[in-house]
Parts: sequence; C-alpha cells; structure tokens
Amino acid sequence: MSGTFGTAPQMKTQDTWNDIHAFQVFDGEISKPQATAHAHRYGFVWGSSKPDAWSAGNPNIVTSWYAPFDGDFTTRHDLTWWKTNHPDWVLYKCDKKTPAGMGGLTNVPLDISNKAVVRWQLNTYAPTMEQQGYDALGEDLVGLNNANAGCGVWISGVWHQRFTGEKVDDAWTQAVLAWQHYAYGYLHGLSRPLMAGVNNVPENRPFGDPEQQQLLNNVDFVADESSFTNYGNAYASNAKVELILQWMKYIQDLGKSYIVDDKWNTQKLSNQQFDWAIGTYLLGKYHHAAVFIDHLPGYGYEYWFPQYSASLGHPCGDMYPDPLDTGVYYRKYTHAFVVVNASGNSSFLVNLPLPTYTDIWGNQVTSPSRIGADDAQILLTRLNGCL
Repeated sequence: MSGTFGTAPQMKTQDTWNDIHAFQVFDGEISKPQATAHAHRYGFVWGSSKPDAWSAGNPNIVTSWYAPFDGDFTTRHDLTWWKTNHPDWVLYKCDKKTPAGMGGLTNVPLDISNKAVVRWQLNTYAPTMEQQGYDALGEDLVGLNNANAGCGVWISGVWHQRFTGEKVDDAWTQAVLAWQHYAYGYLHGLSRPLMAGVNNVPENRPFGDPEQQQLLNNVDFVADESSFTNYGNAYASNAKVELILQWMKYIQDLGKSYIVDDKWNTQKLSNQQFDWAIGTYLLGKYHHAAVFIDHLPGYGYEYWFPQYSASLGHPCGDMYPDPLDTGVYYRKYTHAFVVVNASGNSSFLVNLPLPTYTDIWGNQVTSPSRIGADDAQILLTRLNGCL
C-alpha cells in the first residue's frame, strides 16, 4: 500500500507510515479476477490495463495510465501516419533522418518543445484516462538529460534544430521542465483531477539540484526504476544509497510519494537480494513510500512475498550511520530494527539494541550479529524497538 499520490482536490491519499507497503508494476499477466482479489495488497498500480478490476477490490487503490511523455502516448499511429498528418512534430536525431530514440519503445518521438504537441498529447488522451477510471498518468522516460539524442524537426522541408542531441543539453532540460509544468496543471485542472507521476531517477542529479527540485514541484509521485538495484543489475554503491535516501526524504517531505522499483535481472530471488531491497527501502520510508521487488520475467507479473505482511510498526526516527563502520546504517522501528551494509566489500559484526530478534524469515538472531557486504537484516521484536 503506497503513499499520498497528490494534493489536488478529490485525489486519493494513503499513509505508508506503518509496516511495509507494496505496489505493482504493470499487470498484463494478471487476470481481472486476480487483480480484484489481490487489490487489497497494494496501494498503487503503475501502467494498469484493468483499472476497474483493481478498484473493484480496493476503492482506495491508485491506478495509472502508462505513456512515454516525449512521444505519442500510444502506438496506434505509426511513423507513416505522423509523416502524413504532422510531419513537423516528429523529432529526429542530428543525422536529420533517424527518429529520436524512445528507450526501446516503438512510439513515435515528438517535439516536446512545441506547445501544440503537448496540448495535443493531453487533449487526445486525458479523456480516455478519465473515462476508463484511471487516477493518474504514469509518465515514462522523464529525464532531465537528453538520453534519446533528440535534435530537430522538419517544417515544410526546412530543418529546425531544437536540441543539441548531446546527453547534457540545457535546451532539453528546459523543455522537459516546461512540459511537466503544463501537464501537472492540466491534469490537476480536470473536472476529475488526475495525478501526474514520473518514471524518473532523482539520484542522477546531486542532492539539492535546483532543476531536479523544479521537476519535483510538478509531480505527485516519482517511480525510481534504478533505485537500490541499478535497474536490476547490481547492488547500489554506498554513495548512491546515501543520495537516494536524501531524495526519498526530500520528496516525501513535499507530501509526494517515492516509489522504489527494485527489479532484479535474475531468474530467482535470493534472500540477500530481497533483504537488501526491503532494508534499503525501510531506511528511507516515511509517510509516502512504497516498494516493488521482482525477478525475471519481470514486469506485468505479480510478485507477492509473505514477508510484506511483517509487523514492523512505524519508524522511531531517521536512519543513522554506524559511527565506526562506513557503509553500515541502522533504523529503529517500534517493533523492528533494520541493518543495512552498503560497504560493498566488507562484513561487520554489529551490536544490536536488544539481545535477540527474529529476522523476517523466522530465524532467531542474537547480538552481536554479523552482516555481510551488500546485505541487510530486518529484525523483528515484540518489545519496544525504540529503546
């Protein structure tokens, strides 16, 4: 169950202060009966194809309509259609012939610096979101860097360059910020307001970056697809963990939600991988944060773990680092103690606040306890964990 998803009137709100809160990424392999039956497990579904089924099982669940923000929101219009109807809106790379990338998607890339494009995107697709009962637009590929090498457009046979085509491109950054500002106001201004959520990686920018902050002012929730598992490829470094936690707290302090998307590109999930994903999430969870953990085949399937139902209570305070062991972090919950070792290469013997705990897998753990590199322990107690 995820957190507060917006502050505009009529928007659904939930509180993640207690225990573990999960969300679902896509639902293509989940049937409508399954969605309705399991909706109580989640507070949010990113990229749903069956919002009615989820809402039937949980009227408070937030369902988002998926779209890449910098292109046609669907694939029903191919490049030929666009060249026939709006050739001046198609964004190309600097070779002036290759459509700009879309992160592997087949949607046609559009010139987001053109206000007419932005109006068309929202005027065309927002009615569908409203009519089909969605609560939010889930915007994919929202990055302040020009990762897809967008460059220019052809207008009446004349090339007009919009961007440099380079990854670091201020013209692109400003276009993204303007697009998001317009979309945020548009969606909130509908008769039934919709939330604006982004698949964005805040830790791509230093903490406190003013342009990243400007983007965050115009969203209701952030889904971080890189998070603590580097897009499923590796455990995040200690420096990255610290940066994510800073942005997590900042975003939640704004009353907006931070969604931790901890995918793993492995056929199975080890206890270490699961503990790491849950432990790091719990270091940064306040009133507005949820977590998704999966393994291959990945998105669209349901990955529910009994450990999500563990009774941790709520945080006693912020996370804090070990005074001696670099990369080790702790956080007390009213009925749990969380230990994370993000050192990357060292194991440590750590002293626990209480003599004994039960870990999230049901094993007894006594103090002192050894924790390996890139690992975490979620330790449960029936006593007062805040002592």
